[in-house]
Amino acid sequence: DLRGLCQARQASRPTCQCLSVTDVDECQTRNGGCDHVCRNTAGSFDCSCRKGFKLLTDEKSCQDVDECSLERTCDHSCINRPGSFACACNAGYTLYGFTHCGDTDECSVHNGGCQQVCVNTVGGYECQCLSGHTLHWNGKDCVEAEGALAAGASPRVSLQCTRSAGGDRCSLSCRSGIHLSSGLQEAYSVTCGSSSPPRSKQRESAGSASGDVASVRTSVTFKLNGGICSLKKAEPFPEGLRPAPPVSCRAGTYYDGAQERCILCPNGTFQNEEGQITCEPCPRPENPGVQKTPEAWNVSECGGLCQPGEYSADGFAPCQLCALGTFQPEAGRTSCLPCGGGLPTKRLGATSFQDCETRVQCSPGHFYTTTHRCVRCPAGTYQPEFGKNSCVSCPGNTTTDFDGATNLTQCKNRRCGGELGDFTGYIESPNYPGNYPANAECTWVINPPPKRRILVVVPEIFLPIEDDCGDFLVMRKTASRGSATTYETCQTYERPIAFTSRSRRLWIQFKSNEGNSAKGFQVPYVTYDEDYQELIEDIVRDGRLYASENHQEILKDKKLIKALFDVLAHPQNYFRYTAQESREMFPRSFIRLLRSKVSRFLRPYR
Repeated sequence: DLRGLCQARQASRPTCQCLSVTDVDECQTRNGGCDHVCRNTAGSFDCSCRKGFKLLTDEKSCQDVDECSLERTCDHSCINRPGSFACACNAGYTLYGFTHCGDTDECSVHNGGCQQVCVNTVGGYECQCLSGHTLHWNGKDCVEAEGALAAGASPRVSLQCTRSAGGDRCSLSCRSGIHLSSGLQEAYSVTCGSSSPPRSKQRESAGSASGDVASVRTSVTFKLNGGICSLKKAEPFPEGLRPAPPVSCRAGTYYDGAQERCILCPNGTFQNEEGQITCEPCPRPENPGVQKTPEAWNVSECGGLCQPGEYSADGFAPCQLCALGTFQPEAGRTSCLPCGGGLPTKRLGATSFQDCETRVQCSPGHFYTTTHRCVRCPAGTYQPEFGKNSCVSCPGNTTTDFDGATNLTQCKNRRCGGELGDFTGYIESPNYPGNYPANAECTWVINPPPKRRILVVVPEIFLPIEDDCGDFLVMRKTASRGSATTYETCQTYERPIAFTSRSRRLWIQFKSNEGNSAKGFQVPYVTYDEDYQELIEDIVRDGRLYASENHQEILKDKKLIKALFDVLAHPQNYFRYTAQESREMFPRSFIRLLRSKVSRFLRPYR
């Protein structure tokens, strides 16, 4: 047949193919066997996958990409989903830029709920009280200290406690000459200021803390009674500790050493932390008729708490409704918050500032002041709701581009630029993968070791085209505009591209104006031995590298790019990958392309 094509693959058995006048659309029959998308081509067809999936080596099946298996996907926790993923932050942190976690400044809104002093800490906050007051059991209110000294009087004994990661640590201090005793008729004693002999010689070896006798290990309960501290003695520890497996009891339970298991907190107690060996007593005896079940994990479950819009002297029933002009959004509080500016509330028992009858309702991005005006939220804060009297601080080191921000997404990290690594690395726009900030200016420098060149892959880049190139990315030899330029763009490209640097050193700059913003970019690079320069350029300049959507997806696949760059940077690492692993990672067409290039490079005269 003259329309046929004969290929002499073997001398004895030629292979004939017929050239059809009309192309057959394979996608019309069972979607070409493709899991997701089938694209007909002249004489053939291609399968591709939806975003978040990758094509397997059979070039038809699609598999979910587990983004959580990659490094640096999320700052804290990653949750993989079919075709996508989600990030979550630890308690005390706020998610921003889709994947990043920043410390939450709880003190920025209503002083963190603290009655007097709010101190923000990394991953949390704590309320503190002024002199003469102690912190209420609810951890937010302050109550007058019992037996407080008259103004100007100095205490004979003082007990100071500080909170640390391991728990509360307390220390005693006293004026010279004040004697602190256990109150027991034996030789156990502690002396502040000046030494005093033990009261009885009988038990000196067992428990004296005076002179040269070694101190005993004891648990101590301090009671300040006119300068006398009562000590509760405990049994000394045994010489050695018995090894035991680690146990972590959840909140609402405690570990019982005798039974070697976790036990529910009994009625009248609670425990809000994991891995504890005791439960804390509820702040006061429960009121008759108040029901509380075991396993109380929070003090609010002890029963009888005043509800939002209520208060009492100790936070428990009987409770009073917040008076007109005040509100209380939390349970178990000892007072209510004033609306300010003489504003009344719509009713008794108000639970939020929105219940205050303001003269104007402030829109998102604004807060209401006691001068009865709406003021724009300052830069670094935002407010997404109507009728609020405060703004929320941006998490961590983020800030907003301008004042009047209405959404958390407007909080952006501006950090970028710097000297980059010798072998592999990446550059990314600030706040990536969230939108980059306005008026950003970032500069990176890649300065490879001697005899190494630079390969760059741009998987995709998102820059708004509406700003007449107000946002741009440029790569050249130096900061001078006249130096050799390797890459420059101010537009969005979702089609990947790979290229070698025109210079041994790369100076890279990204700038944005105050107009529109976008996702930006994350661009990986690798430095390789200059002996492979001809091979690398031959590969990246071949149109077949980009012709197939499957090949394009390889350049967008972070896991595959990492493997390719690992071998380029350190060729000896090639032997870490078996032939089977390579076939499972890359499509056959991609392997054929690389094999032909490498074979020609290594055996040019074959």
